[in-house]
Amino acid sequence: MDSNLYNKAVACPVCSKETEVTKVKAKASKVLTRDSDFCVHYEGINPLFYDIWVCEHCGYAAQSEKFEQISTKDVNVVKQTIGKLWHQRKFSGERSVDKAIETFKLALYNLQVRKAKSSELARICMRIAWLYRMKNDAKEKEFLNFALRCYSETYESERFPVDKLDENTCMYIIGELNRRVGNYNDATKWFSRLISSPDARKNPTLLETAREQFQLTKEAMEKSGDIA
Repeated sequence: MDSNLYNKAVACPVCSKETEVTKVKAKASKVLTRDSDFCVHYEGINPLFYDIWVCEHCGYAAQSEKFEQISTKDVNVVKQTIGKLWHQRKFSGERSVDKAIETFKLALYNLQVRKAKSSELARICMRIAWLYRMKNDAKEKEFLNFALRCYSETYESERFPVDKLDENTCMYIIGELNRRVGNYNDATKWFSRLISSPDARKNPTLLETAREQFQLTKEAMEKSGDIA
């Protein structure tokens, strides 16, 4: 195993058994670039590959920072659904992009059976799209569309801030995802909404990025002839 990775034993909050997870050492990854939808590209190990912890015994999977944050009700749901079908498998050690995608899909399935909030589903779908992007796989667009639907539902039904997501950033993400999947009219509407919001001035970097993406969207519309 890469010397910048290390294994750690943690207690699964669902089955209470000890399971092994892999973590990335601090300073093992250097940020190279950041895409306009916040996907980060790294030199060296990509910590996103190791963001999902999976219990080898029962199949419970979640982002590392949320691994222990599961209610008693949801523990029972996971046991009665995933736990009954699960065949013991280990996910510790080095991960390829395909293995990382597999762990994120497990986390997504866990959220679905728990009937999790749209914001939680959006976060995972977005990251699956990023992983497919790293493979140059066309399935990226499929998961961008899933993320778009969930972020739109988040905006309509959840109270901000949602974890670390504020309302302005959610508006930006909805605009950017619409742009990336080719919904240019919807993208311009969301970017315009953000740009015209007085509250958005609190985040000048996001505001400037929204202006840049708005312009890119208008240019794409002109090239495609898709002008409202």
